[in-house]
Amino acid sequence: MLIIYFFILLSCASQISTSIDNYNKVERHGQELLLCRKCGADVADSHYIFSKISPGSRNTEKQNLFGRHNITVQTLVNPFGVKFEIITMEKARCQNIGPNQGADSWFPGYTWRICTCPHCGQHLGWTFERNDKDSPHDHAYFHGIILSNILGENFTDSLIMMPKMYRM
Repeated sequence: MLIIYFFILLSCASQISTSIDNYNKVERHGQELLLCRKCGADVADSHYIFSKISPGSRNTEKQNLFGRHNITVQTLVNPFGVKFEIITMEKARCQNIGPNQGADSWFPGYTWRICTCPHCGQHLGWTFERNDKDSPHDHAYFHGIILSNILGENFTDSLIMMPKMYRM
């Protein structure tokens, strides 16, 4: 009788293991949170990434990022020669710093302000606001987020390692 219980328990354990493996393979369909690289605060949702091309872009390419395909990544250069790789987002949790600036905007028709992490103050990118707010054809505002200043939550999950003593 004890042997029968053992085989039933063994059978159940293998079914639970298979269910857990299938659960871990479920896709998130582009709903990955984007985190501040400095403090880890969530600052955006990958669902809000969209393509807004700057005429001043030095390079534009499509990349697979944050669980999504064909994300537009642009290389922009400021007047001091500093290069930034950015993605554009409809929404982000930014604290905007200073007044709107019209000079040297990478997106004509938009003013810009520096966008920082609301938790730690790290520079995340810029918020661009349309000059003509009555135009129904374009976004009233959007964010240009610097790729090197954010991380995807799935990437950070892969960095957490289990101590050797707990591994099976």
